[in-house]
Amino acid sequence: MKISKVFLGLSLVFMALTGYSQENKLFKKKTKIESKPNSSLYQEKTAKKDELDELPPLTFRTESDAKETAIQGSELQERKYEPLKVINPSISNFDTTSIDEGESLVVEIEEENAPVGTEDFVSVASYFSIWDTKSIDPYSIDAKEFDEPVDLELYNLAAGHNWAMPLASMRQTSPFGPRWGRLHAGVDLDLETGYPVFAPFDGIVRVVNFNPGGYGKYMVLRHYNGLETLFGHLSKQGLESGTLVKAGDEIGLGGNTGRSTGAHLHYETRYEGNPFNPNQVYNFAIGEPLSDHLLITAQTFNIRALSLRNEYGSVGEKIKTRSKVWTKVRSGDSLRSIAQRAGISASKLAKLNGLKMSSKIKAGRRLRIH
Repeated sequence: MKISKVFLGLSLVFMALTGYSQENKLFKKKTKIESKPNSSLYQEKTAKKDELDELPPLTFRTESDAKETAIQGSELQERKYEPLKVINPSISNFDTTSIDEGESLVVEIEEENAPVGTEDFVSVASYFSIWDTKSIDPYSIDAKEFDEPVDLELYNLAAGHNWAMPLASMRQTSPFGPRWGRLHAGVDLDLETGYPVFAPFDGIVRVVNFNPGGYGKYMVLRHYNGLETLFGHLSKQGLESGTLVKAGDEIGLGGNTGRSTGAHLHYETRYEGNPFNPNQVYNFAIGEPLSDHLLITAQTFNIRALSLRNEYGSVGEKIKTRSKVWTKVRSGDSLRSIAQRAGISASKLAKLNGLKMSSKIKAGRRLRIH
């Protein structure tokens, strides 16, 4: 009987030890999370922290900056001048994605309207435009050549195209016109250095430049159908060429740079490069546009004033251009057949190219036709 009790006691001890061993093994299987300072998890976190410590401090980004950052590598360079906002369909614009700084691109623009009650589009305007990020007036269009009126819509509140005055407070201190034997091509508006300057209508920044002997730091905005505005003597230019702006957007700060005797804004309005009196657009006394439309005619421009040299030198004057048109001779062509296609006389074609009417021309030769 005693032996049985001893055997039973030993059996219970053995079972207890076995159970403890199995429980201990089961516990170890479920406990693999260890907080050792040399663990790989800790090292990874430490490495990331060290990398972050080397980065520059956080900076706030605008919405446009965020969109630009999303464009990686060479694609960002290719889209340097692509407007980041939705293009206003009322603005005469074209693809600027391949435009390099300073490049001139001639573009033919044809505008069509669909009369009320019909879906048939009718051509209402056709003109050439140039995108030049350096020159104030690269268009080579003489104001005396305006023989048909052009009706410009300056703003349309119902369509979301608003207007704004270039300054919050308007006081004109010098008018447009002849001054000291030269043309003062805009008006002077009083301000203090550092005052914000605003886009008067929706548009796109075309020129951001510096003219030390004249305009100082200046900007040119292109608006609707050839209307442009110029802002001179700025202390800061806030935007770069190719930036799309809405009326009321701050584009820079007023100042006293260039040839200036005191802080003020030199403000010009131009159509196809030709300056005209801004008082035909604004009532500066009450601080608002005269109308939502502007009718451009030959009378819009002061022809006598435009014959004067620009007060700020050649930078504000028209660039002289000259174009030549060429064609290539095809097999079987003659001077007469080429002249007929070009719409000129055969004698004029011969004279342009230093030829005689009896001259024989070979296929592949280049001939000037204009």
